Amino acid sequence: MTTPKFIDIALIILLGYFAIDFFTKGRTAVAILFTVLAVLNTFVLVMKIKQDKNRANEPK
Repeated sequence: MTTPKFIDIALIILLGYFAIDFFTKGRTAVAILFTVLAVLNTFVLVMKIKQDKNRANEPK
């Protein structure tokens, strides 16, 4: 069974939008928070993709 990746992609886009929005409004502390959350969610997505590839390649 593959792990759901659509939620991660949607969160990355949403957090990235809020980060850019807060940067343009001058609220850098909140923007940095959203940027860090988006980057961490990107790492989670990459790890899920690697895990799915490893499960697909292991013998049954």
